Amino acid sequence: MRETEETTSMTTDETSSTTRRRIIKAGVAAGAGVGAAAVVATPAAADPGQPVLIGVTNDAGATETVLRGGSALAPTLTVDAPSTRPPLVLTPTPSASIPQELPTGSLAVTPSGELVIGGKGGARAYVNTSRWANRTMAVPPQRILDTRAISTYSGNILAGSAGVTSGKLNAGKIIHLTVKNVPPALAEKATAAYVNITVAGTVSAGVLTAYSSSIAKPQTSSLNWWGPNQILSNLVEVQLGSYNGNALSFAIHVSAATSVIVDVSGLILSSPGTY
Repeated sequence: MRETEETTSMTTDETSSTTRRRIIKAGVAAGAGVGAAAVVATPAAADPGQPVLIGVTNDAGATETVLRGGSALAPTLTVDAPSTRPPLVLTPTPSASIPQELPTGSLAVTPSGELVIGGKGGARAYVNTSRWANRTMAVPPQRILDTRAISTYSGNILAGSAGVTSGKLNAGKIIHLTVKNVPPALAEKATAAYVNITVAGTVSAGVLTAYSSSIAKPQTSSLNWWGPNQILSNLVEVQLGSYNGNALSFAIHVSAATSVIVDVSGLILSSPGTY
């Protein structure tokens, strides 16, 4: 339960935060004027833009953080703040210090980066950011390998060129490729890629496996063919790894000789830029 002193001015799409706030019990405290940061068990406060202080009143002075939206015309909520400071500062709080029941709308972040929220009925809930914090981005299709003209793609090959003869990757051979030359894979730290893999001029039935260069070859299949002189393709999402210190790499293994063509059509980025 919390007691607050506050002054507010509201329109249909705008609610001002408190300019003076004192949190009496297990609440959410933040930098001045910010409505969420770390859950504490004692009174907390901060001067404008400063870290939370325990045991004193939160006095933001004339500086305010404004929560916009929430109406029928603007249902998405956004946090606005003066350009001189971040709109929201989350201070890591040990999991054991975060109450099991939080007021709905409360926020906290653990030292391991888990975002904790006060859910429906005050239930403690977590926001899963391990996958959806990334951004999947389609890119203009770019060919990074064609074993029929392997010298053309040498800038994308980290190892395994010797396993290619007469335009085919030989049976049992592995070739390691990198997507570093596919923007913005390098700048925005790609973790996976969507690649269209084609086999052509097959010699006999076989299996192709695409996998991260950081792991041993798995006993799985990315593309199968069942006889000679076939042309087949498949779109594969492949995790990127590292080969001899070279990041953004993945491997291709074939069980039977075939020409291999690889086109990149999408990336999963872990450090998305601003668009």
